[in-house]
Amino acid sequence: FISNLQNYLMFEVLEGGWEGLVKSMNKARSLDDIIRAHDSYLNEIVDKTLLGNEGGENGNGESLENLLRKLLSIALKFGKFQDHIFTNSLAGLEKAANVRREVEERADKGDWGRKTLDKEEGKVFLYLADSKLFEFVEQTASDFDKALSHLLKMMSKQIDEVDFNAAMDDDLDETDAVVKNQDALPFLLFRLDFSGYYARQARENRKKKKQNS
Repeated sequence: FISNLQNYLMFEVLEGGWEGLVKSMNKARSLDDIIRAHDSYLNEIVDKTLLGNEGGENGNGESLENLLRKLLSIALKFGKFQDHIFTNSLAGLEKAANVRREVEERADKGDWGRKTLDKEEGKVFLYLADSKLFEFVEQTASDFDKALSHLLKMMSKQIDEVDFNAAMDDDLDETDAVVKNQDALPFLLFRLDFSGYYARQARENRKKKKQNS
């Protein structure tokens, strides 16, 4: 998810927007033209990064921007969790390795025994086998799937609304501007669900609801 989002922001939003800005700057004949070109560049970035989508329908706070922030927050939390696991595991293994060296040194001197080593190695495995760690991973994965599924659903709905409004709107200039700012949204939707996993999951959920109703 993070890699696909980063590629979208770098190549579809920033690089594409920069090329448009350069072309507009080259055509500029006054300071006002430059200011308009720069404002248009910034507005396009805000729209294509979903940052211009504030507040959900009916004031429920569920917007593309809020869902994206939620997904990034979940990803950040999981990344910190992984770092915590990795750091603690390495520290435990390093401590066990030091004890192992002490045991080998004592063995060379004829002093046998490795109870301390067994205890230190056991701590590492007990830590990694803690059910709370697995519960956290499962809950995080569930939260992420729900938020991403909702985001993809809202993106698909917004794309359909833009297409419909564009077909019905008589103001061609305004329509072209709206469509231009939303033209990268279908690409982002495809990148985030390139395998069709979440689309299939949504269809299965709809089938289950119909069967239960």
